[in-house]
Amino acid sequence: MNHKEFAILAIILFLSVFAWIFFGIYHARTTSTVSQKELHQVVPLTPKFDNDIINVLRGREE
Repeated sequence: MNHKEFAILAIILFLSVFAWIFFGIYHARTTSTVSQKELHQVVPLTPKFDNDIINVLRGREE
């Protein structure tokens, strides 16, 4: 196999891998859906601590 054939093979292989990755990402983005029920169940966490409870737990340490 000479350099010209190797270069053509490398280009075809590169384009094939690139197309495979591109269509895989496109397929994942278009078919992946989240239902309204799932969106309703997902709620953000609030980083709020009750200091009174933390103080009670500290008092229980032995």
